Amino acid sequence: MSFIKLFDYTQPVVAGATILGIALVSLGGIAGVTAYQLKTSGDTVAVTGSARATVTSDFARLVVTLETKTELTEQQVGFKTLDTGVSRIKTALLEKGFSDIESPAGMSNADYYYPPQSGPVMTGYTVTRQVIVRSDNVGAMQELANTIGTFSGVGYTVSMNGLELTYRKLDTTRVELLSLAIKDAQARATAIASESDRSVGALRSSASGVVQVLPKGGVDVSDYGTYDTTSVEKEVMVTVRASFALD
Repeated sequence: MSFIKLFDYTQPVVAGATILGIALVSLGGIAGVTAYQLKTSGDTVAVTGSARATVTSDFARLVVTLETKTELTEQQVGFKTLDTGVSRIKTALLEKGFSDIESPAGMSNADYYYPPQSGPVMTGYTVTRQVIVRSDNVGAMQELANTIGTFSGVGYTVSMNGLELTYRKLDTTRVELLSLAIKDAQARATAIASESDRSVGALRSSASGVVQVLPKGGVDVSDYGTYDTTSVEKEVMVTVRASFALD
């Protein structure tokens, strides 16, 4: 075969040899990149660490809703009835030692009757007011929430949304737990590294997950975080994703 024909890709032998050569070069390049990536990943280990702490709720919030229904022309009467109820409740709360009390402005919604095969007929109004109580005396708030007599009165009904129990030192606890979670991650990394006779070096990177505030012993976590407001005893849990160098 002449020198010119060596570059004549119309010849089957030349074309096949050229394609094979290109393929081998390409595979060699891919193999080189893969080997480099494996070597790089082999120099670090990524693990997840977690830490928990038991805390006690130190703040409580109770929302009490007063409601009354009025005729079409007695909407203002309804507001006056609830004003009287709110004033009576606030006085009773102050006598019991509660001082952090809020009473937002009232709301009024029209009520309708829907007769068969006819349009809606307005019949009156539902008027509502709220009394919000806050305190760091969780025990006293629990007792208050279980005593409807403090809030009941004539001319309106009372409902409660449930006592909200929270923990105000969550930010400080979270920082402390993040440190413990990284130590937990380091211990896991050490266990993994020991299987290949290597040791764990410096922390390369870390990212914290969402905070979970659970009932004591609870396991119902959420990807977006959760905050239990019903239990006095809670568990705060944090997770961290950490990457360590391998020596």
